Amino acid sequence: MTFYVTTPIYYVNAEPHLGHAYTTIAADVLARYHRQCGEDVFFLTGTDEHGSKIAQAAAARGLTPRELVDEMAPRFRELAARVGASNDFFIRTTDSQHEAFVQRFVERLRAAGDIEKRTYGGLYCTACEGFWYERDLAPDGTCPDHGIKPVWVEEENYFFLLSRYQDRLARWYHEHPDWIRPRARYNEALSFIEQGLEDISISRSSITWGVPVPWDPDQVIYVWVDALINYLSALTYARPGEDLTARYWPAAYHLLAKDILKFHAVIWPALLMSAGYPLPTGETIHGYLLMGGEKMSKTRGNVLDPFAVMDRYGIDPLRYYLMREVAFGQDGVISLEGFEQRYTNELANELGNLVSRTVSMVAKYRDGRIPQAR
Repeated sequence: MTFYVTTPIYYVNAEPHLGHAYTTIAADVLARYHRQCGEDVFFLTGTDEHGSKIAQAAAARGLTPRELVDEMAPRFRELAARVGASNDFFIRTTDSQHEAFVQRFVERLRAAGDIEKRTYGGLYCTACEGFWYERDLAPDGTCPDHGIKPVWVEEENYFFLLSRYQDRLARWYHEHPDWIRPRARYNEALSFIEQGLEDISISRSSITWGVPVPWDPDQVIYVWVDALINYLSALTYARPGEDLTARYWPAAYHLLAKDILKFHAVIWPALLMSAGYPLPTGETIHGYLLMGGEKMSKTRGNVLDPFAVMDRYGIDPLRYYLMREVAFGQDGVISLEGFEQRYTNELANELGNLVSRTVSMVAKYRDGRIPQAR
């Protein structure tokens, strides 16, 4: 039996924060459990390195986008190693193999008759790398996820005919009621679909930092389409000379935060349907880590440095705290004070004392030898 677990790939416009560690550790817990069950496991994580937000962050530092991503991607690779992640591959969307696969994938969308060129205007949030309807913004006109005002963008792009897949997606959801977990996120995704799907822009002409559209090199592929395809592309080159797609797809299990639900639960399955791929086995959606009552976000600047926490306390206490403190699927408040309380009260006092007493009794009554389990 195979099990393929993925994290979302992380945007490299700023340093890794505790939210990245949380998702990576959760995926690692799943990977380790399924390996212990004797399953053939593949665990993927990596970095998302294209798009306007990267170009802007690079320009602000006087760097080229390539210089920025080459500086930042190793930090995310280091985070995976430091938290003890047992990932089998670390993908970068600037990998030439990934970029070539993305171009082949969108050619399949075009061959299916699902791509059209149109002029489009809308409110665009650079932090989300996505468009918003005015009705969905916060009362002050800001992005509800990032607290910044979207800007009006108008350009000629290539569109994916998402509306064609509304009925097919709705049928899939009704036939697979456990495909999205928890149930509240399933209901949210189904609501997106049942409200009516509009076609989406999948290219940009206003930026150059991205994967070129294969039939129109003056445009680049929308960063979210580029990013989603990593779950397939990685399997084609993670092990040199071997294509793992037939081995691990569609036994895929996506782990992600609720702010990217629509991309994964609506757009991604429609893209797969159009390109002729089976859909992944399932998706589990976790909530936000909150600090000061707000979602932890690089854009908001309210982040906790996982490296600093691990330098002070070690890896295992951080893994314990993140998996212990927040009920998976729900939002949870985290803080350094809360971490220290769990560390002292549960790890040191309760579990630490239990281990100490057990070791003493083994030494006293069993000559220091652990008895065989029965």
